[in-house]
Amino acid sequence: MIFRHLAGAALAVAMAAAPGPAESVAVQLQKGIYAQQTAGDLDGAIRIFRQIIASNPAQTVYAAQAQVHLAQAMLQQSGVAAPARESATATDADLSEDSVDLAGADVRSFRVQLRGLFDQAAYSELDLLAAQLRSQKARFKGGAWKLHAFYTTVGSPGSLTATDAEWQSRIAKLQQWIQDSPASPTPRIALAHAYIHFAWKARGNGGGNTVTAQGWALFNQRVKAARAALEDAVKSSGRDPEWYLQMQTVALAQGWDRTQVDALAAQALADEPSYYYFAVAQANWLLPKWYGKPGETEQYAEQVANQAGGTEGDSAYYEMAAALNCCRKTQAPALSWTRVRQGFAALDQAYGSTNGQRNAMAYLALRAGDAETAQRMFARIGNDWVKRVWETKAVFDASRTGKPVGGAKPVRPDGAARVSATPSN
Repeated sequence: MIFRHLAGAALAVAMAAAPGPAESVAVQLQKGIYAQQTAGDLDGAIRIFRQIIASNPAQTVYAAQAQVHLAQAMLQQSGVAAPARESATATDADLSEDSVDLAGADVRSFRVQLRGLFDQAAYSELDLLAAQLRSQKARFKGGAWKLHAFYTTVGSPGSLTATDAEWQSRIAKLQQWIQDSPASPTPRIALAHAYIHFAWKARGNGGGNTVTAQGWALFNQRVKAARAALEDAVKSSGRDPEWYLQMQTVALAQGWDRTQVDALAAQALADEPSYYYFAVAQANWLLPKWYGKPGETEQYAEQVANQAGGTEGDSAYYEMAAALNCCRKTQAPALSWTRVRQGFAALDQAYGSTNGQRNAMAYLALRAGDAETAQRMFARIGNDWVKRVWETKAVFDASRTGKPVGGAKPVRPDGAARVSATPSN
């Protein structure tokens, strides 16, 4: 114990000394880490990490480590590094924009940290983080890609109910990021994400006949801006899987020709087969409410899952079912329930399912008339119900017990859903 104390004191003295000209990058990095993690000198740590990054561009390993520690130190300094609370806020619900697998506490904590970096205009740190997420193909529990969560966070002011002024402020900061990182595709893709969601805000969520002329004009203008940002991103170094996903949304909004849409989806999956968001987007495009015909979504889901094969193919099938058939109207009634169950099992084994995914699976099982699977999910869920799936606790309780609760009726098998009787080939 005494030795450890003396060693720490000696190291502290060494850390206080100014780095000499012959001092190695490794020693500088260790000094920065000590200042950050042991001495609590965040200002000193940040200064050291920035010196390493600026003066040792050829030392890629040490510079990359310095970038990571710099981001962490800046988050600590801003006081936003603590994990988010388990209880979700309205903003958290809005940020979980596309599926229940992006609603966990670990995802919320990740997003709080990203917002801290973005608010500090720490663009170089964000660029490095995005590059790491792309190369590592990092995922959260449940299989959601951290890269996707990155873009849904930095590309939004934090709430789908944000004012136009808040959206415009976000876009202005993203444009500044582009100026600061002219060779990076990341801020351009984030800008496209922002423009696309700002476009849907102008259009609204109603049917096409409910949109005003001004709403359509703003929608088209903003989608066009999103496409321009994506086309500009192609000119910068590197390609990002999220680029394809945002361009798929542009294709949906602009009503591209079927041949172009199919080619885009095929190229996306060829470049990154495990980025299942591509398959979900294409399956959605093929729904009759958009540009497809009855049965095309189901055929596509089977085809793309078979092409991917293994765990990724099976789990992608589940993701498509969860996105399209949970948790209101069944939009793709002929999806194979056998394949959905197989996909959930594969995802659960490979990544561990989230509570939101278990809630969604219970709902899908009830709609498919599979009470046994539903009850297995309810046993794992306990009382941790998800509003996004059930809307109210009464509906959840009624569905779990099979009896009405407080006027709420249980979720019943969907007459349109033939999934329970449709085995996968």
